Amino acid sequence: MNAVFCHGVLPPDFDWNQKTYSPTKSWKEWLQFVLEAEHDIIMQIPKFPHAHTFLMKYDEWAEIMNHQQIDSETILIGHSAGGGFILKYMALHPELKVKQILLVAPWMDTGHVNKFGFYTGFDINNLAQQAINGIDLLVSDNDIEEMGKSRDKIIADIPSIRTHIFPGYGHFVLPELPEILPFIKF
Repeated sequence: MNAVFCHGVLPPDFDWNQKTYSPTKSWKEWLQFVLEAEHDIIMQIPKFPHAHTFLMKYDEWAEIMNHQQIDSETILIGHSAGGGFILKYMALHPELKVKQILLVAPWMDTGHVNKFGFYTGFDINNLAQQAINGIDLLVSDNDIEEMGKSRDKIIADIPSIRTHIFPGYGHFVLPELPEILPFIKF
C-alpha cells in the first residue's frame, strides 16, 4: 500500500496564517512520517508548480501526477487546492481505481478565480466508483466562505461521500493532524 499527497496553493492576495502557511510544508510531513514509521506506507508528496503564485495549470499538475504510483492500493490525500485537483484528476482518469480518497478542506474554485480554468471541464458525479473504500471529506466549521461553497458542491455531486466536520480547525493549517488517522482505511 502507498499514499500520494496533493498540497494546496497560497493565493498571493490572501494570508492564511500570518505568513506562516506554506502549501508545501505542513501536517503532510508529519503524516508522511507516521504512515511510514507506524504503518509501513510510503507517502509520495509531489511538488506542484505555481503553488505560491496561484497561477497553477491543470496540465502541469497532471503531468507530475502521471509519474506517481497510483493503483488499487493507493490512498490519495489532498489538502485545499490539492483536494480539488484529485477530484478532477480522478474524474478525467476513470480507468484508475484507488483504495481511498481523503479530502481535507478541498477547494474547487467555485468563484472561478484561477484564470487558467484549473477546475473546469470535468464531472465528479461518478467518482465514488473509483475509490474502493470510499471518499472521506474532512472540513471545519470555521473555514472561509469559498471553502464552504466547495464543500457543498462536493457533497451535492458525490452523495455517498463521508463528511466529517471539525469544530474550529479553520483551513487545517496545522503542524500535525492526528485526527486524520482514524479515517484512513489501512
